[in-house]
Amino acid sequence: MGPPQDVVVRTEQRMARMVGYARAACATFVLVPLFGWDQLRHPWIAVVVVVAAAAEAGWFSWSAWHSTSRLADRLVLADVAFCVALMLVGSRAAEPGERNRIMTELVPFSLVAPAGVGFALGIGVAGVVMVAALMAAWSLAVLPDVTLKLGSDLLGFALWYAVALLIARELRALSDATAAAQEDAAAAWRLFVEQEREAESLRHREITHREIHDYLLPIVDHVAAGGTPSAALVREARRGAQRARRIIMDPRGMDPRVLTDDTSGSGPGEPPASSGSDVVPAGADRGAGPGESQASREDGETGLEAMMSAVVDMFADEGLPLVPFVAVRGEPPEAVREALVAATREALRNVMRHAGPVDEVSLFVEGDAEEVLVVVRDRGVGFDPATVRRGGGLAGSYPAISRHGGRVEVTARPGGGVKVTLRWPAPPAGVPGGAP
Repeated sequence: MGPPQDVVVRTEQRMARMVGYARAACATFVLVPLFGWDQLRHPWIAVVVVVAAAAEAGWFSWSAWHSTSRLADRLVLADVAFCVALMLVGSRAAEPGERNRIMTELVPFSLVAPAGVGFALGIGVAGVVMVAALMAAWSLAVLPDVTLKLGSDLLGFALWYAVALLIARELRALSDATAAAQEDAAAAWRLFVEQEREAESLRHREITHREIHDYLLPIVDHVAAGGTPSAALVREARRGAQRARRIIMDPRGMDPRVLTDDTSGSGPGEPPASSGSDVVPAGADRGAGPGESQASREDGETGLEAMMSAVVDMFADEGLPLVPFVAVRGEPPEAVREALVAATREALRNVMRHAGPVDEVSLFVEGDAEEVLVVVRDRGVGFDPATVRRGGGLAGSYPAISRHGGRVEVTARPGGGVKVTLRWPAPPAGVPGGAP
């Protein structure tokens, strides 16, 4: 049985125990007639009533406490029958003219029976018949001592039945609402887990796409085209191999913090990856300082400025006439840095592949921990966006920016070059650069 249904069952068990508590408590009232021993016509009947009521109350309470579900119909029927007999027999202990006064203490014990009927049977013919039988039995029990008090006693039987009906209805409605809420919560949790699984799968595909498309394919394409491997290309090949091994062999390789922690050193004579300066002019010397090894400069260089500077180094070594400006005053989240750098690499790679001969390519990077703007601008052959098939950048690297809350804008026209703008986070609508 699932948790939602368990709530309904436990509510029924508690209602059964409530009737059991009332039966045990009201059994004490049958002792009261014994205090008027000298006024009873047959005191021994009162003693028998006390013993029988105590035994029945104990049996009823024990059965109600150990109920595994709703209060049993047979248990309630037996209780009603016992109360009918108790009233008809017990009242005979008093004188005929004193029955309504002396034996009134039997009423509280008997009033528990209509309450049990209300909880177990609810509203229906069987319940109404049982309550009517109790009322008729008490009316016969007090004959011939009929007074106005008889009306209040009979009203008590009807009210206990009605109140029990209302309480049971409210408790059952509450348990049903709780069970429904738990089912909705369980369904929402399953949906959340499924969405998280899909998001994690998408993130893994995104990282794998980025590693293959942005790090490995350019190297393979360069070698396949017969190009001469530069120092930067060799360094990137080493980094790409290490990153690929981490993805294959270590699940933590999917974590951007692990992926960006490149600790590989460079061979003798290889230039370092970045300078770390705020403004990066084209062709600037990025040589390591005296006594500073390439490995020590690359260790921990996972900030946006260092990563962008490494991109500048690589494309400058490949011959791209790059004019960069890199000014970073704070670090955005690591996943955002990865996505921005990957998209920038893709944009510059597209310039080399498709822009044709260009005299100058501008790279503008500025931002902090709250927002980042990256612009890649060339004045090459351009293209018509309406006729371009979605490739690796449009289908992989660029959408990754959107998944991290940013936006990519590609402006191009035939003969007018291409401008790629990366913004994180995406500006709100109605502001410059925002959504139209």
